[in-house]
Amino acid sequence: MGSVRLTKIVSLIPKCNTLADVGCDHGYVGIEALNTSRVDSVIFVDVSEPSLNKARQNCPQEHSKRVKYLCQDGLGSLAVDCAVIAGMGGLEIISILEEAKALPQRLVLQPMRNQKDVRQYLCDKYEIVTDVKFYDGKYYDLIYAERSDSPTKLTELELEYGKTNVANPSSDFVSYLQEELVKITNYPIYPNEPKLQARAATIHKLIAEYSAKKS
Repeated sequence: MGSVRLTKIVSLIPKCNTLADVGCDHGYVGIEALNTSRVDSVIFVDVSEPSLNKARQNCPQEHSKRVKYLCQDGLGSLAVDCAVIAGMGGLEIISILEEAKALPQRLVLQPMRNQKDVRQYLCDKYEIVTDVKFYDGKYYDLIYAERSDSPTKLTELELEYGKTNVANPSSDFVSYLQEELVKITNYPIYPNEPKLQARAATIHKLIAEYSAKKS
């Protein structure tokens, strides 16, 4: 996991007692959360025993009494303060949360695709606090959410792009929009495809609004 990506993910993990690092692979996120004293303990979870072994090998001995390793698919019956699920598809993340016996109070999610579906799912059970796009060799979406009894209401723009990106666009997000605009307008079918033209118009408007704020 790239250093920028790792730093971004860990920066959104709140101070808490127990973190579940779901789909932990090498365990980098959970280990860094321990190294930075963000969490008291970590449960490394992965469906692959070889991946768990990587986390075991990578985790410093000084943390040995603060970690557990579980070979299972998703959260299962775990009850934790916070769960981080990074590097999976959005639909897979939703499935993990739907099958969890106890939803964590806080989530740090980094879906690789189907981000809009993840946002829509969270709206019924969580408040999306932060939803940003950043660049580390490619563009990533990163979401921090907290349990809430009041459903979150997102606009269509916020569902599509993330509410933090819409409210306070970063340079990474604007660069993403600019690349998307070029990609869309270069499609051979663009001149005859109203949906693509509408998407391009929306992106162009967002870029213009950001430029106006900066000037």
